[in-house]
Amino acid sequence: MEIRADQIKRDLKEAARDCSPKDCDFVVRYLGTKRKFLNVKSPERDKILREASKQINVLSSVEVAKFLDDLILSDTFEYVNFAGKLMSKSKKAREAVTFGRLEKWLAKTTGWAECDSICQSLYSEEEVLAMFDDWEKFINRFSQSKNIQIRRASLVLQCKPTRESRDAKLRTLAFETIEKLKGENGALITKAVSWLLRSLSVKNGAEVFKYLKTNQSSLPRIAYRETMRKIETGKK
Repeated sequence: MEIRADQIKRDLKEAARDCSPKDCDFVVRYLGTKRKFLNVKSPERDKILREASKQINVLSSVEVAKFLDDLILSDTFEYVNFAGKLMSKSKKAREAVTFGRLEKWLAKTTGWAECDSICQSLYSEEEVLAMFDDWEKFINRFSQSKNIQIRRASLVLQCKPTRESRDAKLRTLAFETIEKLKGENGALITKAVSWLLRSLSVKNGAEVFKYLKTNQSSLPRIAYRETMRKIETGKK
């Protein structure tokens, strides 16, 4: 059976649960999204996701990219979230996504949750190292974007690969990106700086500790505090 975006949308709508206006409004404000919110719980979404992960393998790369476009450029938060989860599970889906397309998607996002749904678990250490020249180019490009969502993505995209790796290239790029963005005051950036430093500390604790001590006065306070706690206790 061929996977279709309109069928996924119908399945997610059917999985939606009742939510009081007050509760839904609270969640939407927390997520920072301006899209419709269906209130689909993770277990119901994941049932649909498991089947979609199997079906997507029959599509061509062009068809996969269009399928993801239909979900991510929609008016509903859960469709964006679903596409992001699908990409994290499906190598074929990730391979169909160019950095240019990723940038186009991110430019349409609002709030931390839409951005992170698309990019927080996208590429592994192995995948990044295999395409490092392009990766470095686009991380640098994203970090200099006028769009804060794309600047946030330049940090969040690096969390998974740096958490898995002691590779010097990945570590250097992470520190360089943090240096470019650490002076921004908005929570979208300060919390992403903290997240990347904590991820980096998993395999590069000594280097991160030294960086924190050298740059304490210029780092966002939340980033310094949370990363030091991570290094000292091993807890988030």
